[in-house]
Amino acid sequence: MNKWGFLRETEKLAEKAGKDKDTGFHRTGLDIYLKVIFPDVDDWIHDRMLGRINGKDYRSRPDYRSEKLKLIIEVDGLPHYTKPDIIEKDYKQTEIYKSLGYKVIRIPFFIQLTNKAVKTLFDIEVSEKLFDESIPSLGVKGCNTPAYLCPAGVKRMAEEFKKYPEQYAVNIEFLKKQNDPYKTGVDYLEKEYNSVKMDFGK
Repeated sequence: MNKWGFLRETEKLAEKAGKDKDTGFHRTGLDIYLKVIFPDVDDWIHDRMLGRINGKDYRSRPDYRSEKLKLIIEVDGLPHYTKPDIIEKDYKQTEIYKSLGYKVIRIPFFIQLTNKAVKTLFDIEVSEKLFDESIPSLGVKGCNTPAYLCPAGVKRMAEEFKKYPEQYAVNIEFLKKQNDPYKTGVDYLEKEYNSVKMDFGK
C-alpha cells in the first residue's frame, strides 16, 4: 500500500481522522510530506503568530512557515469553501503575506500531493512516488462535494481544479458514478470549471 495518504495539516490530525469515509484510504500529515519535498529545510514553524515585522504586530497564524524559504503554506479545509467570510479573509491574508515578502502556497482540501501536484505547487520534482492520482478526494459520505459549498466556494474550487486537470477528471468521474446529483453537485462544478479562463497569473 502507498504510504502517502490524503493530506491533513499534521500527522497527529491525520492519525486522529482515520480513514476516508468514501474510499477507506488513509491520511498523511503535511509535516511528513514536507520532509520529502524539502529534505534540507528544518525551520518549519507550525501554527504560530507571525508576530512583529517591520514594527507592526501580525496576529495571523500560518499553517506552516519557513524563514529560510520565505514561504508560507496554508492547508485550506472545507470551511474555506463553505463560508464566504473565510474565503474573503483568505484572499486578503494572502496579499498581506505577499506584502511581507513571503511566497504563499494554498493547498485546497480536494487537491492531493501527487508528484504532478507537488511540481505545480512547489516547482519541485520528487523522485519518490507520492499520492496515487487515481484516488478521488471528493465524495458524498464525506459531505465535501460541490453540493455542500457556497457559490463562491464552488467558483474557487473550479478555478483551483484548473491547475490540476488530472485530479479534476478523477473526481468528476467518481462523483458521477455516485449517481446522486443533489449531494454531489457535479453539475455546478462542471459548469464553473468550463467557464474558468486559463489565467493563473493572479
